[in-house]
Amino acid sequence: MRHVYECQMRRADQHGDTISNVAFVDYLQEARLDLLRHHDTSPTPNPGEGLVVVNTVVEYLSPLRLKQAPLLVAVWATEVRAASFTLGYELFTGSAEDPVVHGRATTTLTPYVFASGRPRRMTGAERDQLSSHLGPSPVSGRAAARGGTSWGAGAVERPVHVRFSDVDLLGHVNNLRYLDYAQFAQVDLLTGVFREARVNGTVTTVIVRSEIDYVGQMNLRPEPYAVRSRVVALGDTSATFEQEIRDPDNAQRVMARSRIVEVNVDTEDKPLAWHPKHRELFEQRLRDAGS
Repeated sequence: MRHVYECQMRRADQHGDTISNVAFVDYLQEARLDLLRHHDTSPTPNPGEGLVVVNTVVEYLSPLRLKQAPLLVAVWATEVRAASFTLGYELFTGSAEDPVVHGRATTTLTPYVFASGRPRRMTGAERDQLSSHLGPSPVSGRAAARGGTSWGAGAVERPVHVRFSDVDLLGHVNNLRYLDYAQFAQVDLLTGVFREARVNGTVTTVIVRSEIDYVGQMNLRPEPYAVRSRVVALGDTSATFEQEIRDPDNAQRVMARSRIVEVNVDTEDKPLAWHPKHRELFEQRLRDAGS
């Protein structure tokens, strides 16, 4: 059984004339909290606990614009395990009989005990409640490419400061901001290729899939974190980027890892082959990144 939430889109959610891909993750969060409220369940099950997002996958299918409101988000459980569960989502506008699907997604969550710094096993009652109406996963099981353990010279790295507004009610950086941070370095790498190529004309790319694994908790602090990006796969019309957010004071402390698949498109948003010069530079960065 799907729980359907009507989500309000905001002008600040826009990137150009379309809704930002990061805003999609915010909408998932709103729908998830509405589902919990509907079942009279708290996002903080017990004192000193919270539901922590472990992984998010989003497939972007169609541009979303403010004029298409209302946006509806269907959410349901797809898998329940001993210490975690996964929710599926479908974001759509239009009528139920003829919907326009803008994205599909999953999030995996775990009950987390902050005092011990560890997840806990779910109770039988929690598992039963979630398992009563399981549905299929809405996203493709084909994961984005990943690189090796060694990052080469083709990677781009930059510092990222946490803003006060990035912190949630638990005192940690909200999960959707991680994806925002990851794109800082990914955009630097992408636009760096276009600047170096110096090809006349306009280049338009869109994100078709994003995946992020949340590894550590980020907090508000004066020192910046570091985010780096590299090319890990290249297709005729697409490029896959891998990102890693780290604590520069401890190189082994990884906060998150993400993959973003970007597609080159024409004026009608249809996939378009890379310009030969762009492809050449992407291939060079792919080699130099040690992917």
